[in-house]
Amino acid sequence: MASIIVADEQEGRRNLLAGTLEREEYSVTRAGTLRQCEATALATMPDVVLLDGEWKTGDAIDAASRLSSDPEFNLKCRIVILSSSVGEEYLVSAAKAGVSEVLPKPVDMSKLLAQLDKHAKKMFVEPPADIRTGSGSGFFEVSVTPGDPSWSLPILQELLGEGAIDDEFITGLVSRFDEDIHVENDVLERLLRLAFDELILGAEVNIEMDEDLSDEERKIAIDSAKSERRSRLIDAMESQAEAIEEELDEQLERLLDPPEKVAILTEFNGMVPVDPNALQMTRLSLEIIRDLFWDMGIPVRENLGMYSTQLEDAQQMVVDCLDALPEAPDEEE
Repeated sequence: MASIIVADEQEGRRNLLAGTLEREEYSVTRAGTLRQCEATALATMPDVVLLDGEWKTGDAIDAASRLSSDPEFNLKCRIVILSSSVGEEYLVSAAKAGVSEVLPKPVDMSKLLAQLDKHAKKMFVEPPADIRTGSGSGFFEVSVTPGDPSWSLPILQELLGEGAIDDEFITGLVSRFDEDIHVENDVLERLLRLAFDELILGAEVNIEMDEDLSDEERKIAIDSAKSERRSRLIDAMESQAEAIEEELDEQLERLLDPPEKVAILTEFNGMVPVDPNALQMTRLSLEIIRDLFWDMGIPVRENLGMYSTQLEDAQQMVVDCLDALPEAPDEEE
């Protein structure tokens, strides 16, 4: 059963969405504040976090950014925002914050359910905006945009970019053949570029190179091919990504094993007994420090620079200590 957090400060709308999702057999957790949503999401790692886009007490994009900065959350969870603002600037901000999809209001419930099903199953969904930073040259564009079939390794920018295949390169290749090749260098250059394009981009190259198609027909053909084409590079990279994901899951499971509880000893057996009052004071002190770190983290973290990571580590250490310490027994016990 897929798990979803529904975060909306309007209780009626929150309960309506949650009830609809529960009827679709989702495990639903409700959150009335962004802080509650963040804390619950990081503690439970749901399949999807469904955020309302408009809040009086915070900003959904900032909350999404904080959640996505957590490596485990970014690996396991997806964020969907329901927003009445779907302008280009907002979509770019959402994509940069790690939001998987922005759905416009008013919400089409059938579309929402279909998209949530895709996110819960970790299927590909086109991101809110194209925020790739690579710049293309030559016949194809080398950039890094997950899900775009034209993406490739950044190192290809240098290997196959403009000027990589020139007369000197072609002459060097021809000189390695024992037989004479009676083909002009510019023909060989075009042949090599077409071969690289075919391997990396797949079917789209042939469509774009077909001069018999009109601009409108070419655009339709390219859009149709994008959903079907596969290149060898993408297959190889996806295979490698799956192997890396499996390794990360194994490492995270090992690292996230809960620590053993600290035993409260009532008799001396070679170890020092723990005074329940001292244990209670320790827990109280750690809880105060934890709350202080949390309150400091939200408004201050972005301005701390290099100390931001140390603050997060200290906060996590306090939480781990609290998890490892049991509740102090009553004196009567």
